[in-house]
Amino acid sequence: MEAFEGFSLHTLFSLLGGLSVFLFGLDMMSINLRKAAGSTLKLILEKATDNHFIGVIVGTVVTALIQSSSATTSILISFVQSQLMSFERSIAVIMGANIGTTITAQIVAFKVTKWSLAIITIGFLISLISQRPKTKYIAYTILGLGLLFYGLEIMSGSMKVLRSSDYFLELMQSLENVGLGILVGAVFTALIQSSSASLGIVIGMAMQGLVTIEAALPLILGANIGTCITAVLAAINSHAAAKRVAAAHVLFNVFGVLMFAFWVPQFTAIISQFTPADDVPRFIANAQTSFNIIATLVWFPFIPVLEKMARAMIPNDKNPQRTKYIFPKASELSNSPELLFIQSNDAICKYKRVVIEMLWLSREYFIHGNKEHEETLSSLREYQKEFREDILNFLGEISKLKLDSQDVQHALDQVSLVNEIEHIAYKLEVSLVNLKSGKQFFDESYQGLHEYFKQTIKNFSKSCNAILNEATTDVEKIAAKIDAINSLELELRNQSIEKIRNDDYYEDDKLNLWVLEFLRTVNASSKKITEIKKNYAIKL
Repeated sequence: MEAFEGFSLHTLFSLLGGLSVFLFGLDMMSINLRKAAGSTLKLILEKATDNHFIGVIVGTVVTALIQSSSATTSILISFVQSQLMSFERSIAVIMGANIGTTITAQIVAFKVTKWSLAIITIGFLISLISQRPKTKYIAYTILGLGLLFYGLEIMSGSMKVLRSSDYFLELMQSLENVGLGILVGAVFTALIQSSSASLGIVIGMAMQGLVTIEAALPLILGANIGTCITAVLAAINSHAAAKRVAAAHVLFNVFGVLMFAFWVPQFTAIISQFTPADDVPRFIANAQTSFNIIATLVWFPFIPVLEKMARAMIPNDKNPQRTKYIFPKASELSNSPELLFIQSNDAICKYKRVVIEMLWLSREYFIHGNKEHEETLSSLREYQKEFREDILNFLGEISKLKLDSQDVQHALDQVSLVNEIEHIAYKLEVSLVNLKSGKQFFDESYQGLHEYFKQTIKNFSKSCNAILNEATTDVEKIAAKIDAINSLELELRNQSIEKIRNDDYYEDDKLNLWVLEFLRTVNASSKKITEIKKNYAIKL
């Protein structure tokens, strides 16, 4: 240990403790920024359209909130995995994520570590006196920021003893070798799975004069490669489209680093033009930001090329499951329940559409007795039952996480919605069993039954959309329409009863009554869904 004279076990734990406080503060900031963003985060994600420019902006803003490009890429992988987003749309967001993650380095580069305890105090006091949840989230964000700076101060202080170690200084100087520096930065960042933490440590060393600008730049470049490991791990058990998201992330960062690796001196000179010569921490932050902005500008016109390269790397699945909705692991996004609810909401939307398809097919089946529709309905019913189990299992995983009362209610409301939709599918199955016949089901004298069927399906769809799509339609109006259409059901029922009384009864009347009973059940479930909407705690 002579090479590290003065570096004791206490110093080691001070360094590790400082890093722990730094990461804890970063995590606290990330979690509470997402909670404070609330529905804004959902709106931002919804803007990630096929417009690549908007995609870059979305990636930048979301990652600035989440404080981690790895986390953003993992979210994109889960979104593509569950078909909430296409692979093509994710590439521009990945580019923006690399820009957004540099916000952390810019914050850390401010020399305000001496005020860290003051920032912690302010955040703690606000959290004590605040009553509103959103204010508390902001308070905890401030508290996390203070802890981040305090951890950085502890790390930096513990490194002071290394200034007297010639061996360590020579070791740091060897990192001026671009290839070695990139390798060390990549490996270290891959091990701790956080480029922000890597940059925090480099900045901490820079504050003590332990790392030069020439050595810092290769470490920065390497960190951009190492941070890809999180996305790669997240994509291992996913399907081809999701794996391509990780591949695009790796390709973008590796080619970006290779592009800069051959002109490090020139790049250093450019950054020095707008950074004070003695401010190495600010140089590190500016270099990281500039690298990602320039890499994005260079690659932006070649997004289709990046897409083709990722597709070439990851071939299509041998046995693709085109119809199966694939859910991410809830534990992977445990700190972002709002993102999990976006996915469950999307799954229920698709689930509802399956049942609506069943209802329209049943209308044709009941009218014409088409045996092909019977087989299709049976197949859809089996798929729908499996889909329901998958959704409920996913919501069960979400419920096991640490949720606030609003999120718990949100999960319960979604379970209630899924169960009401299942009730309709079950009643349809029962009706199909009772109405199996090769003849025409509807008596032509009951033309109103066709309209009643159509309006019932539309009202069911609207009642679900009022929740799932956060439609502005007043649920009271939907409920009123359901009540109004029920009066038609009563009229049709009375027609059948009148025929029976007049001994003018046909088998078709029995079938019509079964259909009327089924449709009445659908309307009753639609009415219950509007009741869910009244208490539905939308937090997305």
